[in-house]
Amino acid sequence: MKKKQSFKLIIILLTFVFFLSGCSLISLKKLTVPKVQPVQNTDNNSNPLDNSQIDKTLDQQLAAQTQIKKFTDWEDLKNFLEANPLSSGMGYGLGFSGGVKSLALPMGAVDGAQVSREISNLAGPGITSDAAKPDAGPSDYSPTNVQVAGVDEADIIKTDGKYIYAVANNDLFIIDAYPADNANIISKINFKSRPENIYINGDYLVIYGENQNIYNTEIYKTFRRGSNFTFLKIFDIKDKANPKQIKDLDFEGNYNNSRMIGDWVYFVTTNYSYNYIDDQVILPRVLADEKTVVNGCADAGCVMPPVYYFDIPYDNYNFTTITAINMKDAGQDMKSEVYLMSANQNMYVSQNNIYITYTKYISEFQLAMAVMKDIVLPRLSAKDHERIAKIEQVDNYILSDEEKSGKIFAIIERFKKSLTNEEEEKSQKELEAAMKKKYEDISKELEKTVIHKIAINSGSLEYKTFGEVTGQVLNQFSMDEQNGFFRIATTKNRTWSQFTDSGQQDSYNNLYVLDENLKPAGKLEGLAPGERIYSARFMQNRAYMVTFKQTDPLFVIDLADPNNPKVLGQLKIPGFSNYLHPYDDHKLIGLGKETTENEWGGVTTKGIKLSLFDVADVANPKEIDKYVLGDSGSDSIALSDHKAFLFSKEKNLLVIPASIMEAKDNNSYGQFVFSGAVVFKVDDNGFTLKGKIDHSDGGIASNESETWGGIRYYDNTVERSLFINDVLYTFSPKYLKMNNMDNLDLIKFLELKKELSGANDDFNIIN
Repeated sequence: MKKKQSFKLIIILLTFVFFLSGCSLISLKKLTVPKVQPVQNTDNNSNPLDNSQIDKTLDQQLAAQTQIKKFTDWEDLKNFLEANPLSSGMGYGLGFSGGVKSLALPMGAVDGAQVSREISNLAGPGITSDAAKPDAGPSDYSPTNVQVAGVDEADIIKTDGKYIYAVANNDLFIIDAYPADNANIISKINFKSRPENIYINGDYLVIYGENQNIYNTEIYKTFRRGSNFTFLKIFDIKDKANPKQIKDLDFEGNYNNSRMIGDWVYFVTTNYSYNYIDDQVILPRVLADEKTVVNGCADAGCVMPPVYYFDIPYDNYNFTTITAINMKDAGQDMKSEVYLMSANQNMYVSQNNIYITYTKYISEFQLAMAVMKDIVLPRLSAKDHERIAKIEQVDNYILSDEEKSGKIFAIIERFKKSLTNEEEEKSQKELEAAMKKKYEDISKELEKTVIHKIAINSGSLEYKTFGEVTGQVLNQFSMDEQNGFFRIATTKNRTWSQFTDSGQQDSYNNLYVLDENLKPAGKLEGLAPGERIYSARFMQNRAYMVTFKQTDPLFVIDLADPNNPKVLGQLKIPGFSNYLHPYDDHKLIGLGKETTENEWGGVTTKGIKLSLFDVADVANPKEIDKYVLGDSGSDSIALSDHKAFLFSKEKNLLVIPASIMEAKDNNSYGQFVFSGAVVFKVDDNGFTLKGKIDHSDGGIASNESETWGGIRYYDNTVERSLFINDVLYTFSPKYLKMNNMDNLDLIKFLELKKELSGANDDFNIIN
């Protein structure tokens, strides 16, 4: 009797997991697709794919989920969207995890194209238009802290060595910043929608953000597909006092990522839970000047951009669009490619290639159904097979995938009730053994990162190839390209399963080297069991990887032979590093948190920790020095945003934003004492605190905040720092402060908060 109950429990569990996961039996047995052609096949007369997936093994289904395909025309795309309507909104498999900013999406439409161009001329008497033009200026200034030389990343503040361009709340400030004694705000552009980041290229500025006013436009009222929109604008800033907008674009979707190489910005937007509506524009719209649809049409003569997709169960999907935009030539046509995928996580960009990654999963439901298909389905009667075939053939607009699966489960349940106790006990043992074996065989497939390589060259986009590795990527620094090889570090996350003897499988970490075709060249797997990657950095022929559970193992990995990566050494110390930055060829700086073991044998996170690691002796890396700021509760934007980390080896300078808490009366959690920038001298021997630049007016906690990039910041939170010659500039929504770099004496400050409020009578707002 117990066996009968156990077998019934598996059926109930599978049914329960099915309805929770949003997956369907249909997606495992049959995937309806339109006529398509593989990317590598240029023959437009290729035969349609076999619609039936019923004979494919789970391995074959997984391989098909990675293989990219290209729609041949508008009709193919339309047929696909009609055949794969969005399900209950739940993600494919067990969902997507990971730190992707754009996955945490606000509801409702957004816009930036409805900018009210409020340009304030703050030059004042005696400052002419000619004086506001760029001059030679200092050549010694800090660029944005980027991962790859020559590949710029968008940020909230930029400098060209003379002027500073900064975004605070809804305003873009153009500031004559050097010399600091005479620094003043030249102009301000006020946007009705919150700008997010900017690029600077000579006399041109790109700014983008969420379009929060698209609802108010006449063109939006004609759309029947409610979507978020992202604005992108280009300004001619030759005359700093009177910047002129020269391009005004709106992209249907949410901003995901971008890079600037030369004069080209590669801009990535994503539509989540994309709804197809008949007789509406099929692809995500791109609007020019709030009125013209320049992409996504399906009219006669309208050229369809390349649109790619994958053979995955599309219970939920989005369009990811990569658009190349020339900053300096407003009249040049944009170039774009579109990808239909479940989600995308991270992007790494070299000077020649864009690598887009997303994670695919197998749920235990998929695994169990694969076993059920092998064991149970062959035992069904011919009549039951006929019934299942008829159910599968019904159009989705009549029966959804969930409804079809419910009917098929009813057939399986009826078969189960027809078994004798002996037959059921035998089936139970067979199922349990097969599931454990299948889980063991397929364990590396449960969580895989898929990588897609897109070649770029002066605005052109060309899809190249794809590859996949076990595990999930932390962020862009977990990826790298060198000499044609792509290197990637991943964490295979901890899993719990009824199909393993222990009930769980610990996390572990991997490093893979793929060739130019993204085929495996070399690998290291199973590093630091039970831990996960907190930071990674590739430097020439080495990789440095920090994992953490209770101590901070720093792994030094040799990549000189791409086919044979190997661990050279490791260092275990308290704490962990969230970010690694090169100091020189043999040293690197770690920024993270200090930790201590608590009375329960666990770990308590303490203050902000800086470490200087010496890896010259690769077998024995060591921590030369460390510096801990504050106690529990202390934080720094630089822990999660590398662009807030300012380092110059030539100047022996290291600056990080910090909000510092200090514990009093033996309290483990500190009290607020400081918010601003902390300045260090750093050399071969370690860190020396030079001083702190306060933006909190003497340790006064702020009650005023803004949300930027999905994170809430107080107005006294320093978000960035930079230098021009011997002047250090620190930036918060409250102040731009200018201090002497040698002694940190205050030279001047601009009170941005006052300007944001419009309290300055000198503002001449132009609507």
